[in-house]
Amino acid sequence: MGKKIGRVLLIVIINVVVIVALLEIGLRLLAPNLPGQIGVAARYVTTGQPYSESWTPAWQRSSDHFYALRPGLEDDLQYGSATVSFHVSTIELWEGGGIGFRTDPVDFAPDAVVVGDSFGFCFTERVDCWVDQLSAATGKRLVNLSQPVTGTTSHERILRDFGAPLEPPLVLWQFFGNDFNDDYGLAVSRDEVADVAAEAETEAANDSGLGDWLRHNSATYAVIETLFTGLYLGTPESEALYIKPLSVTYGSNNEYLLQFGGAYEQSALDMSLEQNQIGLGLSRQAFEDAQALVAGWGGEIAVIIMPTREEVYAHLTAPIMGQDAVDRLASARIAMHDLCDALSLRCYDPIEPFTERALQGEALYHSDDMHLNAHGNAVLADLLQDWLDW
Repeated sequence: MGKKIGRVLLIVIINVVVIVALLEIGLRLLAPNLPGQIGVAARYVTTGQPYSESWTPAWQRSSDHFYALRPGLEDDLQYGSATVSFHVSTIELWEGGGIGFRTDPVDFAPDAVVVGDSFGFCFTERVDCWVDQLSAATGKRLVNLSQPVTGTTSHERILRDFGAPLEPPLVLWQFFGNDFNDDYGLAVSRDEVADVAAEAETEAANDSGLGDWLRHNSATYAVIETLFTGLYLGTPESEALYIKPLSVTYGSNNEYLLQFGGAYEQSALDMSLEQNQIGLGLSRQAFEDAQALVAGWGGEIAVIIMPTREEVYAHLTAPIMGQDAVDRLASARIAMHDLCDALSLRCYDPIEPFTERALQGEALYHSDDMHLNAHGNAVLADLLQDWLDW
């Protein structure tokens, strides 16, 4: 009897091992095409990154701007998140400029130049970017100088070096709440201010035990754990800023997904933090310098203040993450409004019309990335056309 039970157990164990092995092989083969977070988990195990294809960021570190676009790109594949991809081409405005721009060669007198960060650069195909849609709808000639991962200090330098020679009558200045934090980060990298945000080293949350080993080496384990937790727990620290731990569905048929509540935004936009207050002071100086610069050729600055997804969809996000967390995100946007008043800047904030559309179930932002999707860019372009009276 005992031998019979032993044989049965052995057969069961062998079958389990075979099934697990086949599942592991299948998940590894299917990893590039698996959807959602299970695809992210499987790709991290098999390739070390969450994307369906390999790619190189269009932006690189810059001592003057924090980051800057590489010139000479031709339809390069880019990712904003595991599900958001687009293509980027860049030019130099003139030979030897050293920085790429997502715009056309400038052989005309522009009606306006645009400076800003990734919200001005746009995490969409270029034809869907609000800058290009605004130009197409109005016939106005725009030069887009926006650079991802940059703040106000960088935008003033870009305007001085590349926009000023064009002497545009209007400078469209796109602002997002992490610009203060980016100004601080740039100043720290240049040893211009102390790194007040530096923290003492702590032990990693995940130890080197069996579970952590399986999480990084077994697609089967990673996928099963992700199905239960909703999030791949083995994301490397270098990618952690892209993680949105909370989610909600919306739309007339719950056809849209909003993943939100990223730790990066909660820190980078929180104006109660000393580093962001330091950045605010640096931003104020940059705006003052830009005002003097643009006044020198008789131009005008118009600031576009971009709200976060969590604020626009607060009717969905606040019940989950808490109103206090949403208010922390809003604090940077409110600080920019105060700066607009203090410096007599002409500023526009689309949060009210965005919120109205959000309440109607429209998807204005990518599901797992902080930036506007193609529809959100189109809505912004329409709103700016009315605000600018073009």
